[in-house]
Amino acid sequence: MNPSNHNQFIKGTMASTHMNNFFYIFVIFFYLVHMIEANTFLRKHHIHIYNELPTNSASLFVYCASKDDVVANQRLNSGEQVSWSFRSNWIGTTLYFCRFQWGSKRCSFDVFRSNWLKTYRVENYLVREDGFYRSHGSDIYGVCYWS
Repeated sequence: MNPSNHNQFIKGTMASTHMNNFFYIFVIFFYLVHMIEANTFLRKHHIHIYNELPTNSASLFVYCASKDDVVANQRLNSGEQVSWSFRSNWIGTTLYFCRFQWGSKRCSFDVFRSNWLKTYRVENYLVREDGFYRSHGSDIYGVCYWS
């Protein structure tokens, strides 16, 4: 075999090998991105707080925040809601808490912690005369009662 033909053969084989390696790395990269998107901090979470207090009652004062952001600092009348969306941080320490006041009654609790075992990406909270409830479809359970 002619040495120049041999060198061309080697170069062609190496280029083909590099392309195969690049293809495999490309496929693995997108598979990993898909897995991360499906399971962790890249997905958005949604919080909804619905005021189901009686019509013509006092407004509900809502203050909700994380360490970095105030997402609600307002009054809600019966039938109104406040909502926001966010992504958890990559180290898993995202926390949102809320404080509520309805007349002389008060209640405060964490509405989201990224270290909670999350089945749902949407958290629905219902505000009622006796307290706060988390709702997922037909499942409703109490999370905080007025004090």
